[in-house]
Amino acid sequence: MELSLLEVGMADPAGAAPAGPTHPPDPYTRALEFQRVLDDALATRVEPMPWGAAIFRDDLPRAVDLNLLRVDAADPALDASALAAEADTLQAGLPHRAVRVLDPAHAAAVAPGFGASGWLLRRTAVMVQRRFADRPVDASQVQELPIERLRQAREGFIRHDHRDLDVGAEVLAAGELPADGVVPRAFGAIVGADVAAYCMLRTIDRVAKVTEAEALSRSSGRGEGRAVIAEAAQAARRAGASLVFVESADEDWAKWTYHRMGYDEVGKLHLFVRPWGD
Repeated sequence: MELSLLEVGMADPAGAAPAGPTHPPDPYTRALEFQRVLDDALATRVEPMPWGAAIFRDDLPRAVDLNLLRVDAADPALDASALAAEADTLQAGLPHRAVRVLDPAHAAAVAPGFGASGWLLRRTAVMVQRRFADRPVDASQVQELPIERLRQAREGFIRHDHRDLDVGAEVLAAGELPADGVVPRAFGAIVGADVAAYCMLRTIDRVAKVTEAEALSRSSGRGEGRAVIAEAAQAARRAGASLVFVESADEDWAKWTYHRMGYDEVGKLHLFVRPWGD
């Protein structure tokens, strides 16, 4: 059986070393490769570039994460001005401009130029599950649910972050998009008849990403948020995932929640956004 890009050189989950001198990719590299594969799978158009790719989702033009330039390789000639010019050319017609820079040193180099031009930086932490949680987690109220069952809860959170209703609707739809026919899995903690916390899970080969982990006010600190994260990760492991990661807001309080759940930061993602376009 041919190995996928995400599995090349990966150690056997039982602990056996890979044959030959090949070394397994580090977790950050595997997480980035997962994101590249997911970007391409969810896109309606991918235009390869010498430095990466221009990603488009033509039916959801306001969803920033689905319409961006991805800079895979650092290039000293690609300063903030050059990248902004590429964005204006390639993203003409979009209501925003967005550039994701994968190399951390390159991102640090272009950040001042983007900031001076009014671009915003959305920096997130890539956190990989490596340890057990700091205390037992009761996931007895967590169920895997049809995505439609989470619609009301998801609408509430997304519209809180995106006051523009058109943007919110497209972000809501983006979270449900299937990749290669595989619909993301949804997990919810049910209290009474209501969803008190939820998260989504996407898996490609043996790498899984937990997304949209949210706890509603009705959870009242009873641990439902931790429970849905724990159950989704366990479901991924049972399905054969050897790496589970999350993308967290790069803030101490947000990352600390995941740290207590056994996740360690392995790197960051940098997305530069200009909120206005055409």
